[in-house]
Amino acid sequence: MLKFYGQPKFRPNGDTQAPIGYELFIREYQNNQWCLPQDFCAITATQIQHLLSETVQAMPNNIELLSFNLEQIQFIDPIFCDVVTSVQEQTDIQLFTELTERTDPRVTLNQLARAAKRFNDRDLLVCIDDVGTGDNTPELVLKLDDYIDEYKFALQNFRPFNHISDIESHVSYWYQMAQTHDKMLAIEGIENAEDLETVRTKYPCDVIQGYYTGKPALLPAVGTAG
Repeated sequence: MLKFYGQPKFRPNGDTQAPIGYELFIREYQNNQWCLPQDFCAITATQIQHLLSETVQAMPNNIELLSFNLEQIQFIDPIFCDVVTSVQEQTDIQLFTELTERTDPRVTLNQLARAAKRFNDRDLLVCIDDVGTGDNTPELVLKLDDYIDEYKFALQNFRPFNHISDIESHVSYWYQMAQTHDKMLAIEGIENAEDLETVRTKYPCDVIQGYYTGKPALLPAVGTAG
């Protein structure tokens, strides 16, 4: 059985007790516990559609956005774009498809660009996950930039550090990129009050998330998915 765990998202200068959305993480129930699927690429478009539809229907009225991850091989498959289109048509919640940072040797940069354009042509929102790490380099981001809506910067990918100022060059680069290219910016990996205050004062982005503001938890859903 597959279900979504959700980590709450907040506005950085808003009430951190009231989430505006969630990032959705797929988990599989095995041996009486929820765990990571062995192969994310094996998850089908039909399974994604069921999970998204069930989760969207169970969301309270205050939820404005949901994001979920697709692997590169899924992102370039038009069937997944059809699925997101179908679910988005059922809800006013903004759905963000996050392109993961994991490299897939079967996928080319041109295929990713064509897929991003496909999503954009249907007015679907796309986020580049974990910018600056893995395969989501500045070169890839710029190749897709005309068709994407949000950058997500992951503080946890640069830990350990004593203070965000230790990685200032990285955070500032993507903060300025978002400003220059008129993109939303999400900063994740907020783990303490100091992280939160630094982001609020120095990098006032659009969305924050992290263990300090809310850990992932199993989300309610309407119906069942397998």
